[in-house]
Amino acid sequence: KSLISSTHARYSRPGVLSILVQVVVHAMAGHVFARAFVYPHLAKLLGDDKMDDVGTLIVMLSCLLVPVFELFASIGEAELHYGHFARSGFRLRSAMATLARHAVFRAWRSGVTLLAPVVAAATILLWTRLGSLGSSDDGSSALSSLSYPAIFQSLIVSYLMMALLVLMMSIQDILTRWAVCVPGMDADVLVFQTLNITTPTGNGASSSNSKFLTEDLYVQSILMGDGATVEKVITSPGAKSNQAFTNHQDEEINRNEIAAASFSEWIQTSSIKSSGKLADDILRIGLLESLGGGGSSNPTSTRQSHPFYFGHIRHSAAIRKRLDLSAATTSLGQQPIAVPIVRALCAFAGGEGDAMSQFYHKLKNDTKSPRKNNTNGQLWKLPPGSLNAVEYAIIAAARLVVMNSVMIDKHGRVIVNASKRHDRLSLSLPCILQSAYKLRCGILAYAQVQAKMYEVDLSTYDKSDKGDGLGCFIATKCLDLGPVISACNNSAKMAMKTLVETGDRTLEELLLRKWKGDMQKWLVELNCEDSPVARTTD
Repeated sequence: KSLISSTHARYSRPGVLSILVQVVVHAMAGHVFARAFVYPHLAKLLGDDKMDDVGTLIVMLSCLLVPVFELFASIGEAELHYGHFARSGFRLRSAMATLARHAVFRAWRSGVTLLAPVVAAATILLWTRLGSLGSSDDGSSALSSLSYPAIFQSLIVSYLMMALLVLMMSIQDILTRWAVCVPGMDADVLVFQTLNITTPTGNGASSSNSKFLTEDLYVQSILMGDGATVEKVITSPGAKSNQAFTNHQDEEINRNEIAAASFSEWIQTSSIKSSGKLADDILRIGLLESLGGGGSSNPTSTRQSHPFYFGHIRHSAAIRKRLDLSAATTSLGQQPIAVPIVRALCAFAGGEGDAMSQFYHKLKNDTKSPRKNNTNGQLWKLPPGSLNAVEYAIIAAARLVVMNSVMIDKHGRVIVNASKRHDRLSLSLPCILQSAYKLRCGILAYAQVQAKMYEVDLSTYDKSDKGDGLGCFIATKCLDLGPVISACNNSAKMAMKTLVETGDRTLEELLLRKWKGDMQKWLVELNCEDSPVARTTD
């Protein structure tokens, strides 16, 4: 899930029934493995002369307990690192190296799993002493028939089976993660293959004239089914608005502010109850990656005067496809179908930023340590998938709006001030700056609380002598936050350069009239920046 509030967990933790089901499933898997692959070979492993009921039960029970213990040992790996698996792809050499690292890591952290054979041996021996196996037909103890070397040998076999089971579970786990993180989703193909999807009409029936468009899928999935925010981003300009605006630009900026605030409120109050399941989360991040993946800047380019980067070929093609379809289906006076996608992306990124700022500023300003305020002794953390999602969202929004105003010549150069496809879409350029700033502030607030939790003095942490202790802390201790900060900075640079080179004076007017203080300072620093490395100071 996305984020947490002060009263809710950041994702829905499984209930007792779900945990029991998982335990039963893993125990059954271990039992099947033991019956199918271990029991038929026990005579060879233990020897016919040592093939005792007690020794067999120790090995069999170990095979049953290992998957259950591994289930609880792997709780810390429940999060899906989408960006890692999506970038690495599935190439044989890298796949084998990743599998090896994953297996070694599991073996290193499987402290609880290492106890499974010992627990199995202790349980069987105790049962032998106290239970129905405690005496034989002649009244003698069955324990005496099993020597300690035989017990030791059964433990060795149990640990060999444990290593094999952990390796198999590791391979299955990493292959599953690769499968669900495969990049390159084509939303149009997905919708086309899902037949008979229609939107309900006013009387509750279905109409073949109101087809469920790919743009509808983007908006609904990105905003997680938050109906209030969805309505705010899809409503046509001027509709259901009681506020008078001097121009359409002010209306669009105000709409973005309201939509971000609405989504922020939904995250903090209703996301745990209303958000979807894992399949919905995978769909959402796959859609976001198809538009905003590939990074926020060209890693092979050092030209500071060229901030435009539209990702890999498939990313720029996906963006161009959305714009072309929007241009082909929009009539005069009609809202382009690409506009709600941009609004949803800005609301998603800005709303996440607002939610983080509101929650983490409370902890940052508290005199007590966040670790002491939390009953679990831990800071509420952002899942890696959520960080990937907001990074992709702000990049995708910037690409959609900027590519609406640029063209690429035959030499591969980006030319600004080309004939725009949609003037209405260009009005979202300031919204990119607005949402990027909100997201950046939320990420920095989260980093500041992390520093406070670990009792790091940011005023003395600066290792570059630039007065940027927070930036150094993020660069050294919060590596997962760096790409999101860069995405905010680079997206803002693209939007600002497009505004400036098209001769639009909107940015100057906003900086003088509305955007003052820290936001004005950040935008001016980005515009005047000489270094290619984006700053992360407040």
